[in-house]
Amino acid sequence: MRPGNAHAAGGGSGVSPRLSRRQLLTIPAGAALAEVLAKTRASVQAQGPTRLDAGMSFFNLDGVSAWIAQDKRFFEKYGLSVTIVNFQGGAKAVAAMAAGDVPIALLGAADIINARSRGVPLQAVAGLINKFPFDFVVGKNITTPAQLRGAKGAISSFGGSSEFATRFALTKLGINPQDVTLLQVGDEGSRLAALSTGQIDFTVLTAGMDLVAFDMGFKPLLRLYTLDQPFQQTVIAINTAWAKTHSAIVDSFLRATVAANVFIKNPLNTAAALALIHTHLPIKEANLKQGFLLYRDQFYSVYPFVTVPGIEFILRTRKMEQPATDFYDNSYLQALQDANFAATLAKSP
Repeated sequence: MRPGNAHAAGGGSGVSPRLSRRQLLTIPAGAALAEVLAKTRASVQAQGPTRLDAGMSFFNLDGVSAWIAQDKRFFEKYGLSVTIVNFQGGAKAVAAMAAGDVPIALLGAADIINARSRGVPLQAVAGLINKFPFDFVVGKNITTPAQLRGAKGAISSFGGSSEFATRFALTKLGINPQDVTLLQVGDEGSRLAALSTGQIDFTVLTAGMDLVAFDMGFKPLLRLYTLDQPFQQTVIAINTAWAKTHSAIVDSFLRATVAANVFIKNPLNTAAALALIHTHLPIKEANLKQGFLLYRDQFYSVYPFVTVPGIEFILRTRKMEQPATDFYDNSYLQALQDANFAATLAKSP
């Protein structure tokens, strides 16, 4: 991580677009807002890109939009020089955001809810994945749910989406989560390694990574992504204290994200997208392709809005009484959609 990047508008020596959230709210929505932000970005771009450290708390297909935005230089197109900083689990990413080390991050919605309920000024501004993308995968000696009682399972970190999904899966299988032991192991690669060495008996793996496990002889007891259950899996989150004076940077980051999603959703770009993704997630190409196509067709959205039912499901399950609107702000994406931003990119190669 470059020293000072996140504190100086997430940006080191670049000139930062100082358009406050209050100023944004006084501007009419849609094309007028887009025009003002475009002028702000043009002024900044003339003086070079703004450096920005962006966190990521997972290493799977949930993060494809950021990888594509970086590799296809969409971030640069909208005035940003982004360094993706990887964290082992949402708790560490939240701590870095709270400390000001990274002002924006891709992480689990459950982590944002936990943090904000404790007074940490974080908020989701985009919802990357709006349903469970997991398979509940078990050791080779487990063939029935009853065998899970007394077993050990791996999650990324307590309070995050992998723990939430694991507890939900256990309940759907008729197992009280209190009857198992959950261990904080880290990302999916680490959890799969623990499963393969017999240190744990079960975990949740996203599409693509689950196929790696299946090639090793492991089986799913439950495919969570086949369930008709709203769930806000992952989001793009901001430190709201930082964003008050850096709204144009948030807007630029989301423009690059939408541009990446337009590229991803175009079937003509499948081969190119897979080639780029494979440099970040070097699993067997057939597994990567199958997982990517599932994500592209079922999970990715051009405008990745945070979903109220997905947030409310987490709040309801955790018996939290705050309104869902406390935890997200869709206005950035809404302004882009109102301005028909994606239509200007649809014909891009």
